Amino acid sequence: MAVIAFIFRDKLGFIADAFDALGRADPGPVAAALACAVASILAMAAVMELLLNVERRVTGIWPCTAITLASNSWSTTLPGGPAFSAWLTYRVQRSWGATEGVCGWFFVLSGALSTVWLILIGVATALLFGAQLSPAALAASLATALLSMAALWWATGHPGRLRRWAALAPERARAKLVEVIDQVARIRMTRTRFTLTAMYSLLNRLFDLSVFWLCCLAIVPSAPLGAVTLAFIITKLAGSAQVTPGGVGTVESIAAASLVASGFSLVDATAATLIYRAISFAFITAAGWVVYFVAYAGRGLMLRP
Repeated sequence: MAVIAFIFRDKLGFIADAFDALGRADPGPVAAALACAVASILAMAAVMELLLNVERRVTGIWPCTAITLASNSWSTTLPGGPAFSAWLTYRVQRSWGATEGVCGWFFVLSGALSTVWLILIGVATALLFGAQLSPAALAASLATALLSMAALWWATGHPGRLRRWAALAPERARAKLVEVIDQVARIRMTRTRFTLTAMYSLLNRLFDLSVFWLCCLAIVPSAPLGAVTLAFIITKLAGSAQVTPGGVGTVESIAAASLVASGFSLVDATAATLIYRAISFAFITAAGWVVYFVAYAGRGLMLRP
């Protein structure tokens, strides 16, 4: 969107004005937004480290940070990117020595926690600032995330029943299913580790929200937190579908429209959105590709079964 907007900046008045507004952006909030974007990645990496080391130590924070950045670049760049991203993450985690069961544990629990916090931030925004959000959509997303976590916890304590169900599977898949069931059954997570994991997952969301708010502050110093938070929630919920790689086009239009609905002028909303996407999408994605080519390219991680 930024490239198209630049090319046609003289054809569309509000886009030209938005580029003028970018030149007046306060560098302080922009620098803080960059720092928060990095902190958001580190928080997600901490979630991965805590979940993968649940049985024994297999990795550290920096390897987790590297794969978080690299997998994000695959997710936001290519059609079907989330599938490629998950496969790369899985292959790297397996190369560290994590079992298939622990890898699955990470994907389910980290995704569910992230969804729960996004919904709870939305609920808090509605309660504190009187924002209007769809209760049905929030309830459905929250229920799905909570049920996923509940099913995972149930699976760790009922391997016998899962083995009986696995016996109904085709013979060639039966042994592998039983092996994964046994791996999941061995997982025991302490309350302290779960609390830390949930805290870092929340920090990941809060730092991402901070990036959005700081980008708005760079253009509109009096940007209200409630209105910006509402626009952030709407943007994240809409962008989760990833109709295009990285949500390009969809995310920008929804973010700008949500800010306009919250009281921003079209020019200010467009300028703030461009800064946000330049940091959270372009900068983080570019950094991820650098990490991928330095750390993972040439190892055949995306090709070998």
